[in-house]
Amino acid sequence: MWLCHMISCMAGLCFDMYGTLCDTSSVRARLGEVLDVPDRLVAAVDETWRRKQLQYSYQSAQMDDYEPFWTVTSHALDYALAAYDLDPDAEARDRIRDAYDHLEPFPGAVEALTRLSEAGHDVVVLSNGDPAMLERLAANAGLAPHLDDVLSADAVRTFKPDPAVYEHAAEALDRPLDDCRLISSNAWDVAGAGNAGMATSWVNRSRDPPETIGARPDREVSTLPAVADDLS
Repeated sequence: MWLCHMISCMAGLCFDMYGTLCDTSSVRARLGEVLDVPDRLVAAVDETWRRKQLQYSYQSAQMDDYEPFWTVTSHALDYALAAYDLDPDAEARDRIRDAYDHLEPFPGAVEALTRLSEAGHDVVVLSNGDPAMLERLAANAGLAPHLDDVLSADAVRTFKPDPAVYEHAAEALDRPLDDCRLISSNAWDVAGAGNAGMATSWVNRSRDPPETIGARPDREVSTLPAVADDLS
Protein backbone atom coordinates (compact mmCIF):
# COMPACT_ATOMS: atom_id res chain seq x y z
CA MET A 1 0.00 0.00 0.00
CA TRP A 2 2.80 2.39 1.00
CA LEU A 3 4.76 1.49 -2.16
CA CYS A 4 1.74 2.17 -4.35
CA HIS A 5 1.32 5.54 -2.64
CA MET A 6 4.97 6.42 -3.31
CA ILE A 7 4.76 5.44 -6.99
CA SER A 8 1.64 7.58 -7.39
CA CYS A 9 3.66 10.56 -6.10
CA MET A 10 6.13 10.30 -8.96
CA ALA A 11 5.32 12.86 -11.64
CA GLY A 12 6.34 14.14 -15.03
CA LEU A 13 8.31 17.29 -14.24
CA CYS A 14 8.48 19.76 -17.12
CA PHE A 15 11.12 22.47 -16.73
CA ASP A 16 11.07 25.64 -18.75
CA MET A 17 14.50 26.30 -20.26
CA TYR A 18 15.05 30.03 -20.88
CA GLY A 19 15.12 31.99 -17.64
CA THR A 20 14.32 28.93 -15.51
CA LEU A 21 17.10 26.37 -16.02
CA CYS A 22 19.39 28.73 -17.94
CA ASP A 23 20.20 32.37 -17.27
CA THR A 24 19.58 34.65 -20.26
CA SER A 25 21.48 37.61 -18.77
CA SER A 26 24.61 36.75 -20.76
CA VAL A 27 22.73 37.72 -23.93
CA ARG A 28 23.09 41.37 -22.88
CA ALA A 29 26.83 40.91 -22.46
CA ARG A 30 27.08 39.49 -25.98
CA LEU A 31 25.12 42.44 -27.37
CA GLY A 32 27.53 44.84 -25.71
CA GLU A 33 30.54 42.96 -27.01
CA VAL A 34 29.31 42.87 -30.61
CA LEU A 35 27.63 46.28 -30.87
CA ASP A 36 30.26 48.30 -28.96
CA VAL A 37 27.77 51.00 -27.94
CA PRO A 38 27.04 52.59 -24.52
CA ASP A 39 25.63 50.32 -21.81
CA ARG A 40 22.34 52.21 -21.68
CA LEU A 41 21.77 51.52 -25.38
CA VAL A 42 22.74 47.86 -24.96
CA ALA A 43 20.16 47.53 -22.17
CA ALA A 44 17.47 49.16 -24.30
CA VAL A 45 18.16 46.87 -27.26
CA ASP A 46 18.17 43.80 -24.99
CA GLU A 47 14.88 44.73 -23.34
CA THR A 48 13.24 45.46 -26.70
CA TRP A 49 14.54 42.20 -28.15
CA ARG A 50 13.10 40.13 -25.31
CA ARG A 51 9.79 42.01 -25.35
CA LYS A 52 9.41 41.53 -29.11
CA GLN A 53 10.48 37.89 -28.87
CA LEU A 54 7.56 37.20 -26.53
CA GLN A 55 5.17 39.43 -28.49
CA TYR A 56 6.00 37.76 -31.79
CA SER A 57 5.53 34.29 -30.33
CA TYR A 58 2.08 35.26 -29.01
CA GLN A 59 1.27 37.04 -32.27
CA SER A 60 2.38 34.07 -34.37
CA ALA A 61 0.15 31.73 -32.36
CA GLN A 62 -2.86 34.06 -32.44
CA MET A 63 -2.57 34.67 -36.18
CA ASP A 64 -2.17 30.94 -36.87
CA ASP A 65 1.03 31.83 -38.74
CA TYR A 66 3.56 29.67 -36.93
CA GLU A 67 7.30 30.19 -37.29
CA PRO A 68 9.93 28.32 -35.21
CA PHE A 69 11.25 30.13 -32.17
CA TRP A 70 14.70 30.65 -33.71
CA THR A 71 13.02 32.52 -36.58
CA VAL A 72 10.86 34.52 -34.16
CA THR A 73 13.98 35.36 -32.16
CA SER A 74 15.73 36.55 -35.32
CA HIS A 75 12.79 38.75 -36.34
CA ALA A 76 12.69 40.23 -32.84
CA LEU A 77 16.42 41.00 -32.92
CA ASP A 78 16.07 42.70 -36.30
CA TYR A 79 13.25 44.86 -34.90
CA ALA A 80 15.22 45.79 -31.77
CA LEU A 81 18.27 46.82 -33.76
CA ALA A 82 16.22 48.85 -36.23
CA ALA A 83 14.38 50.57 -33.37
CA TYR A 84 17.69 52.09 -32.24
CA ASP A 85 19.11 52.75 -35.73
CA LEU A 86 21.68 49.97 -35.46
CA ASP A 87 22.55 47.92 -38.52
CA PRO A 88 25.27 45.34 -37.80
CA ASP A 89 26.17 42.98 -40.63
CA ALA A 90 24.93 39.39 -40.93
CA GLU A 91 28.01 37.95 -39.22
CA ALA A 92 27.52 40.23 -36.21
CA ARG A 93 23.84 39.28 -35.98
CA ASP A 94 24.82 35.60 -36.03
CA ARG A 95 27.25 36.21 -33.16
CA ILE A 96 24.52 37.89 -31.14
CA ARG A 97 22.00 35.10 -31.74
CA ASP A 98 24.65 32.51 -30.91
CA ALA A 99 24.52 33.69 -27.30
CA TYR A 100 21.31 31.66 -26.94
CA ASP A 101 23.32 28.49 -27.55
CA HIS A 102 25.76 29.24 -24.73
CA LEU A 103 23.70 30.33 -21.74
CA GLU A 104 24.91 29.37 -18.27
CA PRO A 105 22.70 27.18 -16.09
CA PHE A 106 21.41 28.80 -12.94
CA PRO A 107 23.10 27.75 -9.69
CA GLY A 108 21.74 24.43 -8.52
CA ALA A 109 20.19 23.47 -11.87
CA VAL A 110 22.15 20.24 -12.31
CA GLU A 111 21.75 19.38 -8.62
CA ALA A 112 17.96 19.84 -8.80
CA LEU A 113 17.56 17.79 -11.98
CA THR A 114 19.74 15.01 -10.58
CA ARG A 115 17.92 14.81 -7.26
CA LEU A 116 14.50 14.79 -8.88
CA SER A 117 15.52 12.11 -11.37
CA GLU A 118 16.97 9.98 -8.58
CA ALA A 119 13.70 10.39 -6.68
CA GLY A 120 11.95 8.63 -9.58
CA HIS A 121 10.38 11.53 -11.46
CA ASP A 122 10.47 11.87 -15.24
CA VAL A 123 12.48 15.06 -15.78
CA VAL A 124 12.13 16.89 -19.10
CA VAL A 125 12.45 20.32 -20.64
CA LEU A 126 9.28 21.91 -22.04
CA SER A 127 10.10 25.07 -23.95
CA ASN A 128 9.01 27.35 -26.76
CA GLY A 129 12.49 26.93 -28.20
CA ASP A 130 12.65 24.81 -31.32
CA PRO A 131 14.28 21.37 -31.04
CA ALA A 132 17.67 22.29 -32.52
CA MET A 133 18.01 25.32 -30.21
CA LEU A 134 17.12 23.28 -27.15
CA GLU A 135 19.39 20.35 -27.97
CA ARG A 136 22.36 22.68 -28.52
CA LEU A 137 21.76 24.55 -25.27
CA ALA A 138 21.11 21.43 -23.19
CA ALA A 139 24.41 19.99 -24.41
CA ASN A 140 26.44 23.19 -24.01
CA ALA A 141 25.03 23.92 -20.54
CA GLY A 142 25.74 20.39 -19.30
CA LEU A 143 22.06 19.64 -18.70
CA ALA A 144 21.52 16.93 -21.32
CA PRO A 145 22.82 13.99 -19.22
CA HIS A 146 20.34 14.91 -16.46
CA LEU A 147 17.21 15.05 -18.64
CA ASP A 148 14.93 12.26 -19.81
CA ASP A 149 13.78 14.26 -22.83
CA VAL A 150 13.66 17.71 -24.40
CA LEU A 151 10.15 18.68 -25.52
CA SER A 152 9.43 21.61 -27.81
CA ALA A 153 6.30 23.59 -28.59
CA ASP A 154 7.39 23.18 -32.20
CA ALA A 155 5.77 19.73 -32.18
CA VAL A 156 2.33 21.35 -32.07
CA ARG A 157 3.29 24.48 -34.06
CA THR A 158 2.27 27.01 -31.47
CA PHE A 159 3.75 28.48 -28.30
CA LYS A 160 3.16 28.46 -24.57
CA PRO A 161 0.83 29.40 -22.98
CA ASP A 162 -1.38 27.67 -25.58
CA PRO A 163 -2.91 24.63 -23.81
CA ALA A 164 -1.84 22.45 -26.75
CA VAL A 165 1.81 22.73 -25.64
CA TYR A 166 1.13 21.43 -22.14
CA GLU A 167 -1.13 18.71 -23.54
CA HIS A 168 1.70 17.69 -25.87
CA ALA A 169 4.00 17.26 -22.88
CA ALA A 170 1.52 15.04 -21.08
CA GLU A 171 1.08 12.93 -24.20
CA ALA A 172 4.85 12.62 -24.68
CA LEU A 173 5.22 11.55 -21.04
CA ASP A 174 2.25 9.16 -21.36
CA ARG A 175 0.66 10.71 -18.29
CA PRO A 176 -2.57 12.57 -17.59
CA LEU A 177 -2.14 16.34 -17.41
CA ASP A 178 -2.74 16.44 -13.68
CA ASP A 179 0.13 13.97 -13.20
CA CYS A 180 2.52 16.48 -14.81
CA ARG A 181 4.03 19.58 -13.24
CA LEU A 182 5.45 22.66 -14.94
CA ILE A 183 8.40 24.31 -13.23
CA SER A 184 8.98 27.81 -14.59
CA SER A 185 10.26 31.23 -13.56
CA ASN A 186 7.77 32.86 -15.93
CA ALA A 187 4.52 33.71 -14.18
CA TRP A 188 2.58 33.74 -17.48
CA ASP A 189 3.85 30.21 -18.21
CA VAL A 190 2.74 29.00 -14.79
CA ALA A 191 -0.69 30.59 -15.28
CA GLY A 192 -1.04 28.92 -18.68
CA ALA A 193 -0.01 25.48 -17.46
CA GLY A 194 -2.35 25.73 -14.49
CA ASN A 195 -5.23 26.72 -16.73
CA ALA A 196 -4.48 23.73 -18.96
CA GLY A 197 -4.70 21.38 -15.97
CA MET A 198 -1.05 20.87 -14.98
CA ALA A 199 0.29 21.21 -11.48
CA THR A 200 2.74 24.11 -11.25
CA SER A 201 5.80 25.29 -9.34
CA TRP A 202 6.82 28.91 -9.77
CA VAL A 203 10.53 29.70 -9.36
CA ASN A 204 10.00 33.30 -8.29
CA ARG A 205 13.54 34.63 -7.98
CA SER A 206 12.44 38.27 -8.08
CA ARG A 207 9.61 37.98 -5.54
CA ASP A 208 7.11 39.21 -8.11
CA PRO A 209 3.35 39.05 -7.54
CA PRO A 210 1.54 36.25 -9.39
CA GLU A 211 -0.35 36.95 -12.58
CA THR A 212 -3.83 38.34 -12.05
CA ILE A 213 -5.31 36.26 -14.88
CA GLY A 214 -4.98 32.51 -15.25
CA ALA A 215 -4.32 29.92 -12.58
CA ARG A 216 -2.19 30.76 -9.56
CA PRO A 217 0.85 28.57 -8.84
CA ASP A 218 0.37 25.48 -6.68
CA ARG A 219 3.81 25.97 -5.17
CA GLU A 220 6.24 28.88 -5.05
CA VAL A 221 9.98 28.72 -4.41
CA SER A 222 12.92 31.03 -5.06
CA THR A 223 15.63 28.61 -6.27
CA LEU A 224 15.93 25.40 -8.27
CA PRO A 225 17.31 23.37 -5.34
CA ALA A 226 14.18 24.41 -3.43
CA VAL A 227 12.13 22.69 -6.15
CA ALA A 228 14.01 19.48 -5.40
CA ASP A 229 13.53 19.99 -1.65
CA ASP A 230 9.81 20.37 -2.26
CA LEU A 231 9.28 17.45 -4.64
CA SER A 232 11.91 14.79 -3.85
